Amino acid sequence: MLHRRKTVQGRSGGWRRTTRTTAAAGAVMLAAAGAGLSTAGTAHADGHGPGNYGVWATNVSVRDITSENCYLWPSAANCPSVIDHVSRPESVWVYCQTEGAQTVGGNPYWVEVRTARGNVGYMAGYYISNVTNWIDGVPQC
Repeated sequence: MLHRRKTVQGRSGGWRRTTRTTAAAGAVMLAAAGAGLSTAGTAHADGHGPGNYGVWATNVSVRDITSENCYLWPSAANCPSVIDHVSRPESVWVYCQTEGAQTVGGNPYWVEVRTARGNVGYMAGYYISNVTNWIDGVPQC
């Protein structure tokens, strides 16, 4: 498993330290953690950590995170490859969240998710059914 540690500056001027793992190794680990994912079930409404969350919109893009630019600063431009789409009433398994390079609907956060079809990627946090932009209890990527 390959780890990359990097200190990056956020859009707000603050610095954060990130550790990134190769997508293949990370996908195996995430697949094992999210083995119970399904499209049915109760989605969290107010954030209680990693788990199933509903999607409130239709045809939401889940983007491939294999490039470093995408992983560090998710956006439609930095993550051009769409690997899946999700629609209401589906839910996705949310692993972590990070501030992206693009704000969608006033929400600056992007979430790393696993779809019911087993695809792992980033999607804009705006489309997650949650009462706030930041999902309480979900760690930063």
